[in-house]
Amino acid sequence: MIPLHGFGGTAPSPGLRLSAAAVVGLAATLGATVAMWRQSYGYVPPYVAAAALWREPPSEVSRSAADATHLAAGVAAGVVFEGLHLAAERLREALGVGELDVAGVTGGAELLAAALVVCLLYGVFSWLVFPRYGGNAFETRPATVRQGWALSAAVYGVGLVAGTAAVSGVLLG
Repeated sequence: MIPLHGFGGTAPSPGLRLSAAAVVGLAATLGATVAMWRQSYGYVPPYVAAAALWREPPSEVSRSAADATHLAAGVAAGVVFEGLHLAAERLREALGVGELDVAGVTGGAELLAAALVVCLLYGVFSWLVFPRYGGNAFETRPATVRQGWALSAAVYGVGLVAGTAAVSGVLLG
């Protein structure tokens, strides 16, 4: 059974899938946070994202505002991930195309949705938010911050797929 997509042959409701994806998105964000803390300038993106929301320079953003923005973005991205996956399933069904099973753990549509979310997270931050709200970090070390964010976004994507498989194992187990 593909994760989060069937209980004894019965697919769970989209609402349940989206709710579970929000929890998985939060867990994946915590994993990405560990990766961010292990890098120099790795935790700059949450401050820059909060600066964009609160319209303050990153240096004036509180740690709690940066953390809240970071966690909320991760939860939202988890929901987007499952929304994309639901859309891909509907399209696949409409076209009469079968699911590509990857190692009996995940499907091709799920991997594609995760890749799209990672690209979206990286692209929106790196090319829209960071240049506009990055302040000193953008002026002095944009490549370092972008490289760190690319790694962290990739860790997040792996966390989405692994977390979805784990939740599925608990629910289906």
